Amino acid sequence: MNKEDQEIIDRSESIAIKYLKDTYGLNDVVITGRQMQPKMAMSWVTFYGYVSQHEDQSFNVSINYKENQTESFSFSPELEKALIANGYDPYQLND
Repeated sequence: MNKEDQEIIDRSESIAIKYLKDTYGLNDVVITGRQMQPKMAMSWVTFYGYVSQHEDQSFNVSINYKENQTESFSFSPELEKALIANGYDPYQLND
């Protein structure tokens, strides 16, 4: 991986973590994987992970690195239940 791609991934990961924290109150998450889409196809980096100490509460979040914003958020049924129980609407994509 070249330096430019690594900088994109690092910046996008910070955006993803901030999104999860600010939008859903998920202050402690573990990122388990990163996937950068081919640049000619789309400008996204997708992060896979889970809520710390709750591996069943998994998610993936895609960041548009050209716009520096969240494009999509997917989650396990267990995370959906936890978000709703804490008063969050997991189906509303906020930035």
